[in-house]
Amino acid sequence: MTVPRKKRQKRPHGEATREKLIEATVRILSQEGLDALSTARLAREVGIVQSGFYAHFDSLEACISVAAERIGEKIWASLAEGLEVLGSQGAGDYHLVKAQYHRLLTELQQQWVFVELLIRYFRDPSPLGRALSRVQQGLRNDLVNYLTRFVEPLNWPKGGRPQAGFMADLMVSMTLSAVESLRWEPDLDQELVAHLLALQTLNTGKHLVEWMMINKTPPSHE
Repeated sequence: MTVPRKKRQKRPHGEATREKLIEATVRILSQEGLDALSTARLAREVGIVQSGFYAHFDSLEACISVAAERIGEKIWASLAEGLEVLGSQGAGDYHLVKAQYHRLLTELQQQWVFVELLIRYFRDPSPLGRALSRVQQGLRNDLVNYLTRFVEPLNWPKGGRPQAGFMADLMVSMTLSAVESLRWEPDLDQELVAHLLALQTLNTGKHLVEWMMINKTPPSHE
């Protein structure tokens, strides 16, 4: 007679161990980089055997994907905080805009490995690429929603969201390029970088609104 196999029971404290693995991955990614990660290293960090890692994640890449999203959420929260400050205290205030750029640059430099992964992999079809793409899209959507508030009164189709999207893409591109420059040029002054980003953002935003006001009847795409 064949004895039916028992279903594998969930290990106690499984969620706590999984969370420790994610936290260890975030810490190692942030401090040492992608090459320092391995299933053996992570298992050792949390006090389990290496095979125990696979009770929580199918692969190292799956764990890295979750960790990348976790880091992205932190940056997402930082961006949202900055946009809230600008929205309540003055989006056109140079000093406020510069201060928020300065804060965001500091955050991104501390998470350089995440930025590097985002630049390299967010279009990749892998689990890591998909995770990074979700983070990038979330950041972009928040920024587009914020910028749309300023062009929506101009009564363009779709509330001016395509134009706000273009502006958001410019801002994201400038910021990521700035972080790369600060990484590779240690003597580059972050105060200068934040100053130039603020000027460029305010100037581009001003010209975008002026152009939309002059061209009050948008070209038809029909």
